[in-house]
Amino acid sequence: MKFFLIVAKGKKQGMPIPIEIDLFLIGSGPVCQLRAEHESIGEQHCALVTRGRKVFVTDLDSGQPSFVNGEVLAPGIEWPLHPRDILEVGPLKFMVQHREKALSQRDLEEWALSCLDQNSERKRDSSKEDDDFHSKQYEAASSAAAAILDGLNAQRGEVKGHLRVSREGQITLVRVNHVYLVEDSELALVKHELYEQLDHTNLRVLIDMKNVKRMSSQAAEMFAGFRIWLRPKGSRLAFCRLRPEFESMFKGYPVTQDMAMFSDKPKALTSKW
Repeated sequence: MKFFLIVAKGKKQGMPIPIEIDLFLIGSGPVCQLRAEHESIGEQHCALVTRGRKVFVTDLDSGQPSFVNGEVLAPGIEWPLHPRDILEVGPLKFMVQHREKALSQRDLEEWALSCLDQNSERKRDSSKEDDDFHSKQYEAASSAAAAILDGLNAQRGEVKGHLRVSREGQITLVRVNHVYLVEDSELALVKHELYEQLDHTNLRVLIDMKNVKRMSSQAAEMFAGFRIWLRPKGSRLAFCRLRPEFESMFKGYPVTQDMAMFSDKPKALTSKW
């Protein structure tokens, strides 16, 4: 069986990219089989691993997230890919597909375009047969993911779509999975998870901003409001690995002017705040 990434958007939409080796790297670095230069693509961003008749994707924790069907992948976890799954790496978007039989280049390109067309038709039609098929795929992927996340939770904390929450000694570490904290809808979801997961007393909450490359003033206000919400609970808030412009934004709000902000995580974990 041969696996392909079909370019799903842009000037090269419909172009099939064969996965011809067992370990296929995507990123901006020279060792990658699929290379693209962009600020939201890490040097070694993610890896596709082929084992027999199955293919898996692993986010390589480059500081930039990878997405499958719109869901952020937890770094270091092998995620099974199925036909018609959508893989997103920075601005790149691919459909995953496979073929049993070889085709000429022209026929291969026509086949790839037809896969994209069929996917669009399925989305429009929403037929019961397709719903059942995707439901089975979703259940299988969810079961696999649940087993993976159960093991991960025991070691690294709870992984959510927007946040990763874990414990480092006496500190509750919250890592933001998003690259951009800009859209109101996304901020609402992040806020909901913060308030839901950290509704406890006497916490030391450290927000790790390693992944975040852009943040709006609304996001800064959200975190300022979160600090106010924590205070009556006897909890403290600090940030690490945030960009200088974010520090300036926080210093613009009275409630976050004196908030502890660290350039690296080890220093934040060992300091008193």
